[in-house]
This record gives sequence, C-alpha cells and structure tokens, in this order.
Amino acid sequence: MSSRFSRVSRVSRFAGGFIVVGVVGALSALTGCSSSEAASKENVDSYESELRLASPKYLGQIANGETKSTYYNDPPRYRAYGFSAKGGDEITVDVKSVYGDAMGWITTSAFDVVAANDDASSATLDSKVVYKVPAGTASRAYRAVFRDYDLLDATFTVKLTIKSQAAVTCSYDGDTYSPGASFPSTDGCNTCSCGTTGSVACTKKACLACDPDNEWWRNYIGTPTTCQTIRYVCASNQRSFQNTCGCGCEALSH
Repeated sequence: MSSRFSRVSRVSRFAGGFIVVGVVGALSALTGCSSSEAASKENVDSYESELRLASPKYLGQIANGETKSTYYNDPPRYRAYGFSAKGGDEITVDVKSVYGDAMGWITTSAFDVVAANDDASSATLDSKVVYKVPAGTASRAYRAVFRDYDLLDATFTVKLTIKSQAAVTCSYDGDTYSPGASFPSTDGCNTCSCGTTGSVACTKKACLACDPDNEWWRNYIGTPTTCQTIRYVCASNQRSFQNTCGCGCEALSH
C-alpha cells in the first residue's frame, strides 16, 4: 500500500492538525502498511536517471539566504534553481508547500544527484535536502531541483542556505600561509608546504654543514641549545632561520 497522502488528506492535515480521519487510519491498519514501506519512499535518489533525462526547467539563480516562490504543474515534471558552492560549504535546500507534497534534490549542473530528500520528518510533506561539499573542492555550479510527488498543481517555496567554513590557513615560524603555498624550512635547506587542512609538511633531506664565519647574509643570534628558548624579531628585509649551527636572521634576497 502506498503511504503517500492524497490531495484530500493533504487538506485534512492542515484543517485537523495533521490528523488523518479515522477511515484512512482504519484502512491503513487493515492493509498492514509497515514502517519499512514508509521509509522506502525516502529513497528519492532512485529518480536520478529520470531526472537527468527529463531536463528540469531552469528557473534562474537563487542566492544564499533567499526564498523563491513558484507555481508548479506537470509538465515539465521537474523545476530547478541554480547556485554555486565550494569545498567545506554546508548546503540546505528547504522545499515547502501548503497543499503540495515536496520532493527535493541537490545536483550538479549536469543533474548528477549529490543529495536528496522526500519528507523532512514523519510530520510533514515538506522536503529538506542537506549536503556538505567535500573540502578542497573548487567553487562549482549546483542545482536545487524539486517537484510534487503526485505531479499535482501546487505553489512551492524554495529556500537556499549555505554555511561557509572558515578559511583554512597554516601557521609556521610566526607567518601565515594559504593552502598550496611553499616556503623555506627553518633549517635553511628544506622546503615546507601548507596543506588543505592547515597542516604543514616539510621535506626531510639532509642539510649541508653550516659555516657561520662565512655566511655573511646570516646573523646568528642563538646556538642550537639556546634557540629552543630565546625569542627574537627580524627586520623587514630579513627572515628567521634555524640550522645545526644555531638560529637568527638572514637576508631575504639570498
């Protein structure tokens, strides 16, 4: 037995506080509708092939925090708004209707489904689709796709909410770097890089012997022992360094 609500039931739920009249409840009990059947209707990702072939009607862009209203009738079977999101963003698309039964999808611009939802809870026929873009993904176009489950005429509102993750940076030797940046290691001979998660990785090649007496571009301030505890600030045309002979400031131009 289908666990969907008919158009009459849709109206009844609002007139009677979402209480379906006794005859409907009795019929459900007699036919033995199971909770697994109710859960199966949430498998809206099974519509992916149909959705892609149907070429949803594009209704234009929707901005973060914006709510748009549109009248739905079939055909065309699907409608879609466009938006962009990047790695780390959490996207929420709410599709609601007073009398309609919302189904919602978040897809790529090619209508490949990345998230879907039919009923946000057992107490509503509205849809809430949530998707978190994988970290490191470049900004790309997405679609908020929706339709009425029974393909009946209805007015739908679609709201887009995007929560952006704070920008990731790396901190190393008092400086801040963006993911992908490379910079010298404090040992003076290796190279470090900033990862997408804010971690710093450095090469581990053996460093050549240092020679403070002949390194005119370096000003040694501490020994290998004292370098662990001292604090110093380099001039604007210098950078900090550390090697097996000690630490200090060296010319940027070298």
